[in-house]
Amino acid sequence: MKEKKNKNQSIENEDFIEDDLTEEPKGKKVKAEKIKVPKEKAPKKIKNRSKYTSKYFKKFSGRAEDSYDDMLHEDYKHVINRAHQLSSIKESDYESLIVITIPDAFDHKGKVSYRLDKKPDGSYTLLYDQALVTALFFGADSLFYHQANVDHRNGHIAFDVSGEFNYFDVVHMETSLKYDNNDHPKYIMLDLEIGLADGTIVPFHLRNHHIHTDYDLETLLTETEEKVLEILKSKVRTSRKL
Repeated sequence: MKEKKNKNQSIENEDFIEDDLTEEPKGKKVKAEKIKVPKEKAPKKIKNRSKYTSKYFKKFSGRAEDSYDDMLHEDYKHVINRAHQLSSIKESDYESLIVITIPDAFDHKGKVSYRLDKKPDGSYTLLYDQALVTALFFGADSLFYHQANVDHRNGHIAFDVSGEFNYFDVVHMETSLKYDNNDHPKYIMLDLEIGLADGTIVPFHLRNHHIHTDYDLETLLTETEEKVLEILKSKVRTSRKL
């Protein structure tokens, strides 16, 4: 959410900066050098979201566009807001937040479309038009979690699930790395299962990577996956020592 501008901020782009190195000779007035502050470009508004997304995913690879990234981040913000409401939490209730997305069809018979976005530095990012978004809110003593399906073609969000558990109640953690098919794999998946003292199993789908020659994972775990596992296991192990 953008902050409201105050009176001083509202004319920021019209201000001028004086050159302090200019000396004023006696008897003459020297006009200070004026430099205009460049205006920031506002995010491009998408008029027809469905049509724009359909066109964006027509090609399997292409140059990345900021307008699509802005649209994705708006969807993630809506998911986080829903998580706050359903979990009855606010920002002060947790220390850190990690959002994980994996491709997942919004409708039961739906099909996910993929795209390799080429960044200015030559690297690629794999995008999908439908996703399962998991938000993990790491509190001091508890983990609050929320999952929801997002259809980026129209911005619809549904099938929300929220929950929480104390780190001290965790008795088992299992991480599994597997393929969808051992003979002809198309996806490599990473799942995390949390076993609680009362017998409850809490599953988290951390990865559903679409295998492609132009998009290989260089390490066993991505930076985000490694961060999730490190934070969670550290907090669980610390709770056992208290």
